[in-house]
Amino acid sequence: MKQLILIIIVPLVLIGQTNNLSPTVQEKINQAKDYYDVSLYEDSKKLFLELLHSEEGKNNEAEIRYHLGLASYYQENYNDAFIQWKKIIREYPTHERSRQLNRIMANYISSSEENEMFREEEFEYSQDRDRGRRFWTPIPLNEKLFWGELKDARRAIVYYNTLVDKYDDPKKKFQLLYIILLIHSGYNNDSYGYGSLNVGSEKTKFFNRGHLMNINNILNRMENQITDETDLNYGSLIQAYYLCGVKVSGSSLFSGKVIVNEKSKPFFEKVIEMTETSENNIYRLFSQHWLNK
Repeated sequence: MKQLILIIIVPLVLIGQTNNLSPTVQEKINQAKDYYDVSLYEDSKKLFLELLHSEEGKNNEAEIRYHLGLASYYQENYNDAFIQWKKIIREYPTHERSRQLNRIMANYISSSEENEMFREEEFEYSQDRDRGRRFWTPIPLNEKLFWGELKDARRAIVYYNTLVDKYDDPKKKFQLLYIILLIHSGYNNDSYGYGSLNVGSEKTKFFNRGHLMNINNILNRMENQITDETDLNYGSLIQAYYLCGVKVSGSSLFSGKVIVNEKSKPFFEKVIEMTETSENNIYRLFSQHWLNK
């Protein structure tokens, strides 16, 4: 993916702008969103452009261009996306979408060997600037970041916990907690989490006991984000309890055989409790099978 850094200085005297969309405009944006959600990107962009240049859309340019950029981004036309987002930041610097985009785009790194992310309005300037690259050989910056050196499960947990605090939406909190649960449960290739050390050593017993406490704590936090059985994440919570049961039993997820022990039994029983109204749930069937062995 092409990447960039963007730094914008915003005058403090400007008044913040937020989204106050009319029902008609919101309806059209939702329609165009439905197009890009099913990968009909060209149809989506056409609807956004028509709305953008309509009488009713002229007062909602930032929101429309934001989604127009998303349609291009999901289509992997990254330059087109950044063109739209730069216009929002430049013309509506205090709009909430500009603030979001500034935060997002600050995490991208531009590579001097690639073309400018934005088509410059001053064509002569862009040609003059790019001609200078004939005199030197750029280094691809993204190849020098050594992403592999960042692999650290503990750092990942700290990072995801900051995101749990950042987002108020229960669905987002649940999804982030689920990731943290997978790390603590040992479902990773980083030798971290429950069962990650050699069985039998005192260090392992202590290590796993701490992870088991974390697993139960995280599951309780996840459950607090769920409203009822109709919640979108309810099925994922059932899956989480089942995965923890398998892990704590000491079995491999795809081993074909799970031996229930005193630690894993409560997880499988919880799965059965949560699926009382869904007798054919796959995790219920497997949990019943392992408990009856």
